[in-house]
Amino acid sequence: MLIIEDDWLIADHIAQLIEAVGASSIDMAGTEDEAVAYASSHAPDVIISDVNLGTGGTGPIAVDRIIAIIGERPVMFVTGEPRAFQPRSPDMLEHFHDGRNRRGIPIEPIV
Repeated sequence: MLIIEDDWLIADHIAQLIEAVGASSIDMAGTEDEAVAYASSHAPDVIISDVNLGTGGTGPIAVDRIIAIIGERPVMFVTGEPRAFQPRSPDMLEHFHDGRNRRGIPIEPIV
């Protein structure tokens, strides 16, 4: 598991939540470059990423860089600014705007 989040308190809280449901190997990165370095040395099964990493770049770009190196992985983007989120692919945009995920299940922003 790789958590990409520039706010340490939020990253730690996410780590605690996923540890509570059984995750045992968690790396945390605060910038694009750190995320790529961690993923290159220990390929995560799942990536949870903030969208805006402040001066450290963006989560979607970090994820694109990681996937180019290690291949596709499940990704969950977490952000405090959902309207500023730009999906990684047009396919995601389509599902985001029609309000349903790929299985047809309605999705709602978590606030």
